Amino acid sequence: MSSSSSHRPRGPVARHTKMRSPGLIPRLLKGAAFALSAVLVAIVGVGAYAYNDYFGSLRENAITLAGQDVDAPDVDVLPNEDVNILVTGVDKCEEDWADQFGDRCPPALVEAQKNSYTGQLNDVNMIIHVSPEPRRVTVISIPRDLLVDRPTCEDIDGNPSSPASSVKFNESYGVGGVDCVAQTATQLTGLEIDHAALMTWGGVIDITNAIGGVDVCLADPIPYDKETELELEAGEHTLVGYEALQFLRTRKTLATGSDLDRIGNQQLYMGALVRKLVSNETFSDALAMLRLARAVTSNAEVSTGLLDPMSMVSIAGALRGIPLEDYAFIQFPAADSPVDRYRLVPVQESWELIAQALEQNQPILLGEDDPEATETPAPTDTPEPTTDPTKVALPEYLRGSNANDPGVGCEPADGLF
Repeated sequence: MSSSSSHRPRGPVARHTKMRSPGLIPRLLKGAAFALSAVLVAIVGVGAYAYNDYFGSLRENAITLAGQDVDAPDVDVLPNEDVNILVTGVDKCEEDWADQFGDRCPPALVEAQKNSYTGQLNDVNMIIHVSPEPRRVTVISIPRDLLVDRPTCEDIDGNPSSPASSVKFNESYGVGGVDCVAQTATQLTGLEIDHAALMTWGGVIDITNAIGGVDVCLADPIPYDKETELELEAGEHTLVGYEALQFLRTRKTLATGSDLDRIGNQQLYMGALVRKLVSNETFSDALAMLRLARAVTSNAEVSTGLLDPMSMVSIAGALRGIPLEDYAFIQFPAADSPVDRYRLVPVQESWELIAQALEQNQPILLGEDDPEATETPAPTDTPEPTTDPTKVALPEYLRGSNANDPGVGCEPADGLF
């Protein structure tokens, strides 16, 4: 689905690339993938102990990434090196939830999508980069409408597809499943994908129910959206189950009606989810952890490297103790396409700045958002110098947020994984 907005003169960067203050943490999904990144930590509390019960469905639906072993590796301790985890969410109509979506998921489409990914879109895509010591987490969201070069992938029957140029990133899943998404992400970013996970709409509902909802703080109201039937006033809200999915899918009544506006709300939700998971309310509640583990394992597909519970334990061990402010959520730098105002193109110069910071394990300073701003500033090739030479500032036109930032008008959160 294309983003719609009125035509205006534009510079090299998309006006909808502006991440307004309600936009907090990573752009996750139309309703699903975002949850798994934080849940990889929470599930650890029961993973090894309930392996057969909870991990059976994960084994049955395991994803094999190109160049990786089919069998799950024997992992005891995460080495002191970086790890990249791809989390993607697709617009699959699941039988258990189809009634919630009415005309969006007719019976014929539900049946056709049961055992096939053909025609499905990976509308939410993010790479979770975990650095070596000192550990930091940077979540890079890749816009669905970004025009990229896609490598050769294998379709569901094992037949190779032809490589393609200037195609939308969110077409990768329908061509070659999660592995194709991972290969396309690597070609775009240069980051090797170590693990991957996929979730669908139903996962959002189950996971949010499992932890009793999450609290978000909206700086601006969300007008009624007839497609998702959601309307929210500005201020604090507890989102539970289906309402959380509505929140993550709503787009057309947001500021510009673009998918990047929706990404902002998805980031806000992700930050709230992270804070809820690391709170004593959830992390020390064994029953909540069991509910969460079941919700994730029954709704997720993961690559073979995550099938061994010890893999998750290792990742969780690397994440635990990282302050919330050291979780940075950013968007892959993008600009309006010069030939199609509904598409985006990569801003490679800006990405190189971020990639270099990741390689050198330098903290990324996130820009302060101006709530009065309506247009995105023009990009610059180099950022302003920082007072701390060990830190890298995002270029002026890019904005991001940290996991301890609850949004405008709300108190920052404290906490550690």
